[in-house]
Amino acid sequence: MKNNFHRLGLFGGTFNPIHVGHLRLAEDVREEFDLDRIVFIPADTPPHKTVNYDPGPAHRLNMVKYAIEENLHFSWDDVELRRGGVSYTVDTVRYVYDHYRFQHKPFFIIGSDLVNELMSWKDAGDLIKMVNFIVLLRDNMKAGDFNLEGSSRFLLFDRRTIDVTSSEIRERIAGGRSIRYLVPKKVETYIEKHRLYKNMAEG
Repeated sequence: MKNNFHRLGLFGGTFNPIHVGHLRLAEDVREEFDLDRIVFIPADTPPHKTVNYDPGPAHRLNMVKYAIEENLHFSWDDVELRRGGVSYTVDTVRYVYDHYRFQHKPFFIIGSDLVNELMSWKDAGDLIKMVNFIVLLRDNMKAGDFNLEGSSRFLLFDRRTIDVTSSEIRERIAGGRSIRYLVPKKVETYIEKHRLYKNMAEG
């Protein structure tokens, strides 16, 4: 039986690891755009970036599960991990159309740093027709800094800046420093239990 949602948000990423910045931004987006569900979709192998010091898809997925378990508006889907290989967004969106029900076109959350390369993505024309993009403005970027083809499908969001990155968290762990309050407590405990990122000093 398919899930049935009024307004559905999709949040893809490596989540290596997931942190409070991801979670707070997702909650802000949910409220701002009146979404009744945001689905976190960890990538297996992203086509446009390298996953540095990857502890493995299973660990990244487990951390997502722990991070979102107390929010009834958040859920996860491991479609990209089950599919394996390069995680093309359009394939994931087609899967969502096949496995979810929704009244409005899905909303796909994307960082503003990716907008200018969007047209180089696999089947970009189809993708743009299938979703509305919620663009998280980063590094003081404004709407005029990139070309929004089909601009009515791009919704800009710049209400909050959270200075937390996954790379910082990995660096802190490798350096023996605390990550308390940068990730949910259960994620911190999971990282410690499995000794993730301990020997992954950033270059």
